[in-house]
Amino acid sequence: MECSTSNVNVPEDILRSINFDALEGALNMKFNNRGLLVEAITHGSQLSSSGVPCYKRLELIGDAILADLITRHLFFHYKHLPTGRLTDLRAASVNNEYFARVAVKNNLHVHLRHASTALGKQIRDFVEEFQNELLKPGFNFFGLSDCKAPKVLGDIVESIAGAIFLDSGQEISVVWKVFQPLLHPMVTPDTLPMHPVRELQERCRQQAERLEYKASRSGNMATVEVFFDGVQIGIAQNPQKKMAQKLAARNALAAFKEKEMAEAKEDDDENGKKKKNGSQTLTRQMLNEICFHRNWPMPFYRCVNEGGPAHAKQFTFAVRVNTTDRGWTDECVGDPMPSVKKAKDSAAILLLELINRLYS
Repeated sequence: MECSTSNVNVPEDILRSINFDALEGALNMKFNNRGLLVEAITHGSQLSSSGVPCYKRLELIGDAILADLITRHLFFHYKHLPTGRLTDLRAASVNNEYFARVAVKNNLHVHLRHASTALGKQIRDFVEEFQNELLKPGFNFFGLSDCKAPKVLGDIVESIAGAIFLDSGQEISVVWKVFQPLLHPMVTPDTLPMHPVRELQERCRQQAERLEYKASRSGNMATVEVFFDGVQIGIAQNPQKKMAQKLAARNALAAFKEKEMAEAKEDDDENGKKKKNGSQTLTRQMLNEICFHRNWPMPFYRCVNEGGPAHAKQFTFAVRVNTTDRGWTDECVGDPMPSVKKAKDSAAILLLELINRLYS
C-alpha cells in the first residue's frame, strides 16, 4: 500500500501559532512530519491561502483505524461475552460523543484551528457542561449524557489518529500505543449503561405491553410522547428528535419505577410485611437490571394459576432466569395477587432473594 503523507509546506507563522510542546505532550509522541498534525487540527473555516488542508481526509482514515483497534480490543479482552453485548460495548466506545469527551479530557480541543465565532461558543458551552457532568455522583463517560457535543471535537480525535497512522509509516500499533491511554477509562460490561429507549423496549417485550412513540415538531423544537397500551406515560422536548426520544423514554421509565414502588408499598401495607433490606423495593425492574448487567437473558415468567370470580380474580406467577454460569435458577412461585403485575412482582422478589443468596 502506498504511504501517502502530507507534503504541505506549513508557513512559519502558523507553526509558531501552535503549541506543539503541549499538543505532542498530550499525545506523548513527537511527529516526524508536523504538517500532518497541523492538518489534523485545522477546521474548514480556517482555510486560507496558506494551503493547509482541513482535517477531513485524515478524519476518514482515522475513523476506520480507531473503530478497528477498539473492536479488536473488546473482542479479545472479553472473549466470553455474547455478540450482542460486544456490539453494545463497541457502540458505546466508537461514537462522536465519546470521542468528543476524550478530546476535552486530554485538552486536545484547545489546539483546534478554526475561524468560526459560533463554533467557538458551541465548544466553550460544551466544555462547561462536560466539566459539570464530571462533578455528578456516579458519572462515567458512557452515561448517555443529555449534553450534545459539537461534532468537530470527535472529528479531531479521529483526524489525529489518521495523522499518527501516516506519520508512523502506517503502523497501526503506534496509533494504539498513543490512543490507549487517551481513551482511558474504556467501557466495560460494568460501566455500560442501558439506553433508555432499549430499556423501555426490553420492558415491553418482557411484559408483553405495546410501546408506541409519537413525534411532532413545532419550529425548532421536537416533541416525543411515549404510549404504553395507548396510555401516555412519558413526554419530552428537545431540538433534536433522537434526544427528545431518549428523554421521553427516560421519563417513562422513571414514571414506571415510581408506580411500581407505590404499588409495592401498598402490598406491604396490606400484608403488614417489611422488606429485609429496609425501604428499598424489589421489583421486576430491578431484576431486569441485574440480568442486563450480568449479561443474562431477561427473566422468564409463566402463569401458574388464574382463578376466582370475575370481580375478584387472583393470579399466581412463577419466574426463573438462565444464568451464564449456573444455568437455570430454581423456579420461584409468588403469592396469589389481584393483578398480573403484582403477581409477577411477588415472584420477582423471591427470585431476587434467591440470586442474592447465590451470589453474595
